[in-house]
Amino acid sequence: MEHNKRHFKADKCLSLLEMAQLPRRVFVRQESMPPEHYFPAHQHPWHQLLYATSGVLTVDVVDKRLFISPEKAVWLPAGTEHSVATQYGAELKSLYIEQNYQLLADKSQVMTMTPLIKALIMEASEFAIEYPLDGYENEVISLILTVLPRLETDQQHLPWPSLPELYRLCCSLYDRPGDRRTTEELANTLSMSKRTLERRFSKATGISLQSWRNRLRFLKAVELLNSGKNITHIALELGYSSPSAFIYMFRSQTGISPNRYLTTEQIYT
Repeated sequence: MEHNKRHFKADKCLSLLEMAQLPRRVFVRQESMPPEHYFPAHQHPWHQLLYATSGVLTVDVVDKRLFISPEKAVWLPAGTEHSVATQYGAELKSLYIEQNYQLLADKSQVMTMTPLIKALIMEASEFAIEYPLDGYENEVISLILTVLPRLETDQQHLPWPSLPELYRLCCSLYDRPGDRRTTEELANTLSMSKRTLERRFSKATGISLQSWRNRLRFLKAVELLNSGKNITHIALELGYSSPSAFIYMFRSQTGISPNRYLTTEQIYT
């Protein structure tokens, strides 16, 4: 849970909401996060669906880092310790739900937002804090709870090893996603063989180091695209030899070009 502290100074820490209980069974909180700010590790006695209407969030939970772009949200069951950060700024919507709601998973997961759930959350965000318990407001809330379990899950996250030497390696690669050192060169910095590093990393994360690095570059690409960076800038920052090489990687991951991705996202946000 120290990942965000590594990237942002103490004066970038945002204060947390001091609320002992929810004013209603479902409550929507809106908030803006300036660039390079974060919420430190914390937990709630209620469930949370965290969604950014603009910008990209990184959410750290146990042993993984989740990237939340505007077409995604993260489900955080009651009691889940998590920290939230943004590199380029974001507009947040937090859907808080009483912990007796049991229709979704009991572990954190990324979910794909639909135009319907986005519209419902936007509508509920305009309700008074203690909105009426019957009538229109209650119908919207009931529809949110009906639609929520129908959202599809997404497996795009970065597993984050807890072993100190691998943890530091991942932090270094995250800070410099364009690092092109080979696995053998990285192993030398840790005073271990290439085979040992590959074995330990796979055991700790469930994927190979090369797969982890490829996933990092793709997720960072999504973050940079949503921040308004141009294709050439992104390609260079991620270590690609040319914009066309970056576009090829992105298309192979998504089936569409980076520009088409941004156009599609703008339609539904």
